[in-house]
Amino acid sequence: MFLQHQTKTVAILVRATEGSPPFVDELFCHRLSLESHRYGLNIIVLTVSNNPSVSGLTQGYVFDRGEWNIVPLPAVDLIMDRCLLPLPRTVKQQLQQLASSGNGDPARYWSSSLPGKWKVYRALSTDVRLRALLTPTTLLKSNTLWEQWLERWPKGIFFKPVSGTHGKDTFRLYREDHHTSWIMEGRNTRNELIHRTFEHRQDVSAWLDSHKAGKKMILQPYLELSHHGRPFDIRALVQKNGRGHWSLTGCMVREGPAGSLTSNLHGGGKAYPVHPYLLERYGSKQSSALLDTIRQAAARIPPLLESRFGRLAELGLDFGADVQGRLWLLEVNSRPGRSSFAEAGDPRMHSLTYARPLAYARYLLQQHVLTDVKRPTKMPNTSSTAGLKTIPIHGG
Repeated sequence: MFLQHQTKTVAILVRATEGSPPFVDELFCHRLSLESHRYGLNIIVLTVSNNPSVSGLTQGYVFDRGEWNIVPLPAVDLIMDRCLLPLPRTVKQQLQQLASSGNGDPARYWSSSLPGKWKVYRALSTDVRLRALLTPTTLLKSNTLWEQWLERWPKGIFFKPVSGTHGKDTFRLYREDHHTSWIMEGRNTRNELIHRTFEHRQDVSAWLDSHKAGKKMILQPYLELSHHGRPFDIRALVQKNGRGHWSLTGCMVREGPAGSLTSNLHGGGKAYPVHPYLLERYGSKQSSALLDTIRQAAARIPPLLESRFGRLAELGLDFGADVQGRLWLLEVNSRPGRSSFAEAGDPRMHSLTYARPLAYARYLLQQHVLTDVKRPTKMPNTSSTAGLKTIPIHGG
């Protein structure tokens, strides 16, 4: 149960699911619960139902004596939103009531969330140095000339949802060598492998129209980001520390199975320490250059996105390196997972991925800088002028 002498409560919002405990992201919630006493915090998990008939919050969960226990909804001081989908209006209203400011302030959030990939791409494109790392991207519409894109990028074009995660609903479209048919391969909404062949251009257009119905998607060139036939990317995790400054917690490589388009661990991928992996792939000089570029990009991205979308607490930056060793910024995620750091065998770095959210939560509560995170202005706790304190990338 809650520690009696503590006064600050952090609520973690996660999606409800079947099982025990009945919510996703249990490992994250568990680790924060175990460490929270070191930061003078109580952790309660609030579940948001996927069932439309259950429109509000009904109860909370706390970790005590090795198990999750149900508790009544308490007043909370800070809200950590880990839901990957927008919150229902009724849930937002309840959170407003649970926030214990007592002075009518808006519900207090640990971090804002980023909009879809398209808006993030456009924001990053305003920085000249970051623009060089971005792959050409367009929003898929009914009049998008996908054939011209395919002519320009004969290796194929890549489609992914604006708000997708874990590599779901992503696919590559390309032509066979003899150019008589089109091949589509990727993953569906259940993260299952899919493969289709089209003999006519009209069939491709019809399939694209039906597939994007009800969702927004972006189109990019397909990049050859593989090693020994396995796709890989580099996850850099940047987090705010206990002083409110951005720090590069570390980097890991995620490698997907042979024949897969993506390297997400949810799709069967594995994680490896970054330096030996890149060293084998590119050699000493080029791998060091890649890591230097990642560090520089990691210092520029957080303050830029904060200036556009409000205060942020952590970001997962996904980079790809092609066969020539050119670095590409693939995606930015404001609710990053930590699986790659758990699997890559660096206990200190893995521990930091959980300690820093708590340290930053304590900083926010102590500094009384709980202004609306969605307001796109420079805020007292942003580190846009403080730079980025780096954690050495082991072997780098």
